Amino acid sequence: MKISTQISFQFDSPEDAQIFYASFLPEFNDMPLKRSHWQVNPPKSESSVIHFHIHAEDATAFRATINSLIQFAHIVEKTIHLTSEL
Repeated sequence: MKISTQISFQFDSPEDAQIFYASFLPEFNDMPLKRSHWQVNPPKSESSVIHFHIHAEDATAFRATINSLIQFAHIVEKTIHLTSEL
């Protein structure tokens, strides 16, 4: 079974989306994904949304990819929140 979907993250501001994108690429470009692939385009300068296109060979690989994206987004969100309080 192959699974393809799109997932979108909406941030509080275009700046936060840019921070996520800049943080995300180095981290996930080195990730070894054998049964799933993803594509992401840089957010437009006025957009606070980032769209991912995910293609997986099976449900387990799909879930692992989604979980990784969500966990990383959560870490970046918390970091942005902490640094904005300084």
